[in-house]
Amino acid sequence: MYVKYPEELIEEIRMSNDIVDVVSEYVKLEKKGKNYFGLCPFHREKTPSFSVDNTKQMFYCFGCGKGGSVIQFIQNIENLEYIEAIRFLAERVRITLPEGESEEEKKRALKIQKIIKINTDAARFFYEQLNAPGNSEARQYLARRKVSESIAKKFGLGYSTNDWDSLYKYLKSKNYSDEDLADSGLVIARKDGNGFYDRFRGRLMFPIFDLRGNVIGFGGRVLDDSLPKYMNSPETLVYNKRKNLYALNFAKNSSEKRIIVVEGYMDVISLYQFGIINTVASLGTALTESQGRLLKKYAEEIIISYDADTAGQEATMRGLNLLNDIGCNVKVLLIPKGKDPDEFIKSNGAEAFRKLVDNALTLVEYKIKMLKKQIDTATIEGKINFLNRAADIIAKINNSVEQEMYIKKISADYGISQESMFAEVIKRIKPKGNFKPTVKVEQPKVAKKEKNNQATEDNLAYYERMVLSLLCIDNSLYKKIEDKIDLEFFTLEENRKVAEIIFNKIKDKKGIVPAELLNLVSNESANIFARLIQGECNFEDNLRAILDIIKKIEGIKLDKRQKEILSMISSQKNKEDVEKLKEELKNILIRKKSM
Repeated sequence: MYVKYPEELIEEIRMSNDIVDVVSEYVKLEKKGKNYFGLCPFHREKTPSFSVDNTKQMFYCFGCGKGGSVIQFIQNIENLEYIEAIRFLAERVRITLPEGESEEEKKRALKIQKIIKINTDAARFFYEQLNAPGNSEARQYLARRKVSESIAKKFGLGYSTNDWDSLYKYLKSKNYSDEDLADSGLVIARKDGNGFYDRFRGRLMFPIFDLRGNVIGFGGRVLDDSLPKYMNSPETLVYNKRKNLYALNFAKNSSEKRIIVVEGYMDVISLYQFGIINTVASLGTALTESQGRLLKKYAEEIIISYDADTAGQEATMRGLNLLNDIGCNVKVLLIPKGKDPDEFIKSNGAEAFRKLVDNALTLVEYKIKMLKKQIDTATIEGKINFLNRAADIIAKINNSVEQEMYIKKISADYGISQESMFAEVIKRIKPKGNFKPTVKVEQPKVAKKEKNNQATEDNLAYYERMVLSLLCIDNSLYKKIEDKIDLEFFTLEENRKVAEIIFNKIKDKKGIVPAELLNLVSNESANIFARLIQGECNFEDNLRAILDIIKKIEGIKLDKRQKEILSMISSQKNKEDVEKLKEELKNILIRKKSM
């Protein structure tokens, strides 16, 4: 599919438009279980069969079969072409697209480019000031914090002097206008109207990069105990603290399947220096849904490590619930004696920190631990209260095995029978439908064409799409099957093109989620992929499932080739060619027998 805009920009637009929010503007939705349901806007119906999955950011109608991401929804509901839908959604969240058609769009795009250039020049200026002979106190501060020169360079650390307008003068020497400098947030207009002064003065400077490596803002820390300790760039055309994470540009390229979320810039830098490079920090705010979706895209597991004080615990709980709601596998890292990651790793080393990470608490474990702190279980009344609230927590677990494990543990710890605890949990669970199947791959329904070539091609295309869907649902599968599939494995041209994009994204550690897959194919194929992802590709064991599907594809190809050979043998007159075909047929039969 031809796409006018960079795929990173399209993905940013998709992620910025929450599908539940967008669909709710057109369809009245009601939450049932994990998904939202409503009457389909694309066909007449009396019973809701239109489903919106907040976790996967997809929609699918079980009645008419339409499905896709928020982009396909807008295409269908507004009757727009793909590019028009991108523009519609970009405008909705105020993201500027390149080469905009209107003069206003062009001016905005130029302004964004100018602010990024100003930020880049400012970062270079701050870096030069850090290493200037007269600014030794900033270097001494980094030395006390045990930050090496190479790490300071890696993160582009700098220093803003105590002068009122040194940065302003430097940037003016680069011929930037006062208007552009003010829009960058780096300088502030004087109240008397006589010029500008620097926003950051006397601070250690931390450039904030976006995923593409552009400097979009700054954080500044004082070198003493004065307040405010930290100051960040204001919201600008290029910087939104709710949609970015500090050092994600580094963390996303780590080989780790998990990302650790800490509170401060220095925590990230210290951990990186000790080889823990899969770490990010929120930018002075509680975790937001936009940040959560970014984390989910680049990691299979998110570990939160916030301060142990009351505010830190509350922030941790909010972050955990938010990440859990959007489908992340979340855990909590607890550091002994209330230390922060920076202090702990410097005192105990990287291996000790990695052990803490490996022993991070699950969401349920953390909630129960916090619950125990709040309730006095020494009294009968307190114990009953604790067990009832613990049952509330356990009832929300979707995995029955996990539920049973927690029931057994709590029953043993608090001297209550498993039957009683189980009964309390069951009371809180509403009957659920849509159970996940075990690894059973059904034959696709092809309208009575099982014996002709079209049926074979349809079967191959169907199973190939299942493989692509599973790879997007679980990126980690690729490494386990890459020796079994390549681009030639896919017979359908569209599937082959999509496979190439998926393989490259996973190899480049960019990751890909199901909603992205739907933007790579035609609308007709998006409907099919949405059905597969929402229903037929929900397996308990994704690895076993994908291996079974690959085996089915190989079997179909062997059957197809076997029929071709038998047909060729009957019409072939050259004995030598016949013998070659018979040898190939023999090998096919051996392979089929061993499958």
